[in-house]
Amino acid sequence: MVDYYGELCTKVYESDKSIAGEKELEFYLSFVKDKTMKVLEPMCGNGRMLIPFMEKGIDIEGFDISEEMLKVCMQKAAQLNLTPTVFCEKIEDFKSDKKFDLILIPFGSFSLLSDELADRGLDNLKAVLKGEGKILLTTITRYNGIEDIPEWVETNRKQFNQETIVEYKKVHFDETNNLLKMQLKYESYQGEKLEKTEVMYFPMRLYIPGEFESILKAKGFQNIVIHEVKDGYGQGSLFRVFECTKY
Repeated sequence: MVDYYGELCTKVYESDKSIAGEKELEFYLSFVKDKTMKVLEPMCGNGRMLIPFMEKGIDIEGFDISEEMLKVCMQKAAQLNLTPTVFCEKIEDFKSDKKFDLILIPFGSFSLLSDELADRGLDNLKAVLKGEGKILLTTITRYNGIEDIPEWVETNRKQFNQETIVEYKKVHFDETNNLLKMQLKYESYQGEKLEKTEVMYFPMRLYIPGEFESILKAKGFQNIVIHEVKDGYGQGSLFRVFECTKY
């Protein structure tokens, strides 16, 4: 079956990426000037950023298209006696009467959107951003050395009590459209017996330097700043965050 961030994928993701790292979290928290600010996290997934924000007493809500991810978010929050405001929604369809001081999409999640969906998503975020509010989001930059993987290759293996989940992937890089087309397959085994299989199509839009900044300008966003966060995903890592305002 094809399932976007289904049960097996979510288990593997949660085992590796349960909570945002200290430096990544510190960066985003630095934009919350007081706890009266209203924060929105589209594509919030398993709450790796949302839950630490809640622990700081920040008024944050989020949404995601994966019910399995949101279920994990709710379960983790409940263990901390927190009740998050999260709901299942697509960014390209998101509408709200609320206005937000800060909107954040960390961890490169925005690159999961096609150009059309990204365009609609930016319009929807702009519509709910306060006049003096800010958007912070990350994309994935095109990099050298991308290789096609035409056949399934095992990339991960996780043990959960009596269950073993094996992850495989195929990759094709569409150079013309800067689209990394990945297929991920998850197989759940009890001993030697295959119990369940999930297959997920996982396209990632890779942006060339300067491209996403030009897109933000074309959409009318102002005061664009590009931050570089060193060691944000761990020692030796670096990611870039686009900061912009509505006016």
